[in-house]
Amino acid sequence: MRYYETPRISIDRFVEEYEFLNNFYPCRMELDNIVYPNAEAAYQAQKCTDTEEKRVFSQLDPMAAKRRGRALSPPPDWDRVRRRAMERVLRAKFLQNPELAAALLDTGDRMLQEGNGWHDLYWGVDLKTGAGENHLGLLLMALRADLRAGRLVPAAANLYHRAAFPGLRICLEDRDITCSDCACIVNAANETLLGGSGVDGAIHRAAGPELRAECRLLGGCRTGEAKLTKGYRLKAAHVIHTVGPVYGGPDGDEALSACYQNALELAAAHHIPTIAFPILSAGKFGYPPQKAAEIAVAAVRRWLEAHPESPMTVTFSCVQPALYAAMEKTLSRLARRGSSALTSDPVP
Repeated sequence: MRYYETPRISIDRFVEEYEFLNNFYPCRMELDNIVYPNAEAAYQAQKCTDTEEKRVFSQLDPMAAKRRGRALSPPPDWDRVRRRAMERVLRAKFLQNPELAAALLDTGDRMLQEGNGWHDLYWGVDLKTGAGENHLGLLLMALRADLRAGRLVPAAANLYHRAAFPGLRICLEDRDITCSDCACIVNAANETLLGGSGVDGAIHRAAGPELRAECRLLGGCRTGEAKLTKGYRLKAAHVIHTVGPVYGGPDGDEALSACYQNALELAAAHHIPTIAFPILSAGKFGYPPQKAAEIAVAAVRRWLEAHPESPMTVTFSCVQPALYAAMEKTLSRLARRGSSALTSDPVP
C-alpha cells in the first residue's frame, strides 16, 4: 500500500499525492513582481536585498535554489523574519494556484508536518526522533483555516507563458499539466499506474480516486507502453499513462521515444485532437533536460510527419525552468530550419 492510501490521522510526509505541500513542488507564483517556479526559490530569494539577485532565483529549480540560498549571507534579522517570509511565499503559492488551495482544503483537519530524515527541526520533524518545531506544517494549517473561513480567497494568476510553433504543430507551456486545456494529458506513470510523485502524483490528486480505481483494472504498464483512462475531475477528458525508462538503462532512448509514439497512436485511435505531454523521464528517472527534450521533440515530429492527415496538435508542458529552456532551445532550432517562425507571448 502506498503512503497516501494508508489511513492516517496526520500527514507526516509531504510525498506522493501530498507532494504539493512541500516547497520543492513545481508551481509558479509571483512575489514582489518576480515570478518564481517553486516555493523554495521564492523563499531563498527573500534572503536577498538586491532585486537582480532575486531574479536569479526565478530561473532555478528547487535544489539549485536551496544551494544558492545556503551560500548567501542572510540579513542580520533573518532568524526573526524567516517565518514571516515563508508565510508570504505560501500565501502566494496557494492563493495564485486555486487547484493547490483546493487540494490543501481536501486535507481536512489532519495535522500537517513535514517529516524528514535530514534533521530539519525548525521547518519540520525528524522522522526517527519525532523532535521538531514543524513551522512549515503550522503555517500550512493556519493558511488552510483562513481558506476554509473565507478570510483568504484564491484567484488564478495566469503566470504561465505559451510558445507556439505553428509549422511544427507543437506548443510549449510552462504550466501545470493538470490545468491544461487539451482534451488529453499524458501521465509520467510508474509501472503500477497507481500514482507516485511528481507529475504522476499531481495528476492522480487532481483527477480524484476514480482514476486510481480505473487504473487498478489495467494490469499495470510496461516501459514504453501507453494506456488510456478517463480524466474524471481533470479539465482533460482523457489521461494517457506511459512509463518512461530510467536514464542509462539498455535501449532507454528507444523506449523513451516509444512512449511518445505509442501515446500519440492511442490518442489518434480515440479521435483525440489535442494532447499535452510532460517531458518524460526528465525527473527522478534521471534523463538530462537537453537529451530528454531532443528525444521528445524528435519522437513527436516523426509521428506528426508520418500522419499529415491527422488534426492532432501537441503541447509540451514543463514548469521547471531548465526543462522549459531545453525544450524552447530544441523547438526554436527546429523551427528556424522550417518556414515557420517562433511566436511567444505571455498568457493574458
